[in-house]
Amino acid sequence: MTARYIDRATLDHQLDELEARLPQLIAETEPDHLMDAFAGIADEMLEHASAEDCGHVDTRINRILHEAGLVPGDDEEPCDDA
Repeated sequence: MTARYIDRATLDHQLDELEARLPQLIAETEPDHLMDAFAGIADEMLEHASAEDCGHVDTRINRILHEAGLVPGDDEEPCDDA
């Protein structure tokens, strides 16, 4: 079975949508289940990212979580690793 990867532009679009949807996800999800719900969405993206794009997707996911106050992070760490 051949892996089907999504191009970076599409991944970035999906990440933008996830970031925009996060406040709704936070409002609708029990706090104890929030990270699992987010991980389910994020993992799906990572499964469809090429090896070259996995680091980019992971960095964006961590930045989204940090900016939402869900995980600690470095405010000085750049997000665009293009």
